[in-house]
Amino acid sequence: MTTYYPRLCIAGAASGAGKTTVALGLMAALRARGYRVQGFKVGPDYIDPGFYALVTERPGRNLDLWLVDARRLASLFARGMVGADVAVIEGVMGLYDGIGSSPAGSTADIARRLRAPVVLVVDVRGMGRTAAALVDGYRRFDGALHLAGVIFTRAGSQRHFNLVREAVEKHARVPVLGHLAFDPALSLPERHLGLVPAGERPDLTGFFERLRNAVEAGIDVDAVLEIARDADALPVTDDPFAAGAPGDASIAVARDEAFHFYYPENLEILVALGARLAFFSPLRDAHLPPGTQGIYIGGGFPEVFAAELAANTSLRQEIRAAAEAGLPVLAECGGYMYLCRGIVNGAGFHPMVGLVPATAAMTGRLQRCGYVRAELLHDCLLGRRRAVLRGHVFHYSVLGPEGSWPYAFKCRGLNQDEAFDGMAAGNLLASYVHFHFAGHPGAAERFIASCRERTNWI
Repeated sequence: MTTYYPRLCIAGAASGAGKTTVALGLMAALRARGYRVQGFKVGPDYIDPGFYALVTERPGRNLDLWLVDARRLASLFARGMVGADVAVIEGVMGLYDGIGSSPAGSTADIARRLRAPVVLVVDVRGMGRTAAALVDGYRRFDGALHLAGVIFTRAGSQRHFNLVREAVEKHARVPVLGHLAFDPALSLPERHLGLVPAGERPDLTGFFERLRNAVEAGIDVDAVLEIARDADALPVTDDPFAAGAPGDASIAVARDEAFHFYYPENLEILVALGARLAFFSPLRDAHLPPGTQGIYIGGGFPEVFAAELAANTSLRQEIRAAAEAGLPVLAECGGYMYLCRGIVNGAGFHPMVGLVPATAAMTGRLQRCGYVRAELLHDCLLGRRRAVLRGHVFHYSVLGPEGSWPYAFKCRGLNQDEAFDGMAAGNLLASYVHFHFAGHPGAAERFIASCRERTNWI
């Protein structure tokens, strides 16, 4: 099947070029014109898509060729585009930076596979005609890529912008679509995992309005829209989501400011395979949803909300009792920390659920980051022993075990380093690894089957 979707990819010459700011501003400008905009992020990032969702009022989605097989890429993109008029795809790192030293999974790779025209964002601080050499190099590096335009950031003045624009259009022969003037008020605050999530910023309406105005003032939004409309038709295979018996397993999903790292497709696939999802807040709810047959706790920032999570004693005790009674519990990264005996942050020790005999302690540096192959060391909620799942890890905390336990995975990174991760004990599977169920639908089916076998937790 061949379908048509207006779309474009906002790529950076390098990390920090301003592509997130430009992408968000274009989404806001297109939304203000009445278009239904779908935001996508290349790579495994959870935080940027949260901002897309606020701007577009649609779930932000990811396009990742490590977590999901390339054969499903177009289908997942098409599924995300249902009901949308135009897609804005934000790249990752620099345009040609891929998985490890490979071009695979790079912004350019995703753009080629989706036949999406590319707009390159270039930070032109300290540049004049040199910008033309840089843009021309990006254009020539891959002749199969459609580099449709360029947007500048951090031009020092209108005169500086005019100088760089003239050089790029004359020597690199790439249309200049405008520039985003430097404004400190358009910078989003960051912390250890990147940007502070959108859900923790109650004042974003004014920020998005200011950003939209800056984009409208400096960038030719009509030209950007025409580039998106000129995208080629896209061949799409069948929808990868198999259908299951509707609503025959009730899964409680933790979702609030402390736990919100979920790929939308993970939840959609669970529903498509027969699960009924009930959301609850570990920060505010005293009990699990009625009828719970399984629990899914994703990643997030439990260390930021450790005191509030610790104060919700009734829910912590109920989750522990439910797990000890046999309910399946699946936890990723922040959820793993929540299931420990406690979390140590700058304010001290905070008791948590206590299912994992360890303390999660925050550190001042990144402990592990990157893609991994996770080999299952035991039969568990997601598969059989020796099965290998592809995942992603990113965490600043370390676990201090109190005794030994059955590790869940042997994880091998792209540089071939190995580490044991997580805990797999009967109905419990918790680890630092994030998975994408579109890459492993069989794992989702196995989790649902485990939940379906359990008596409801009342």
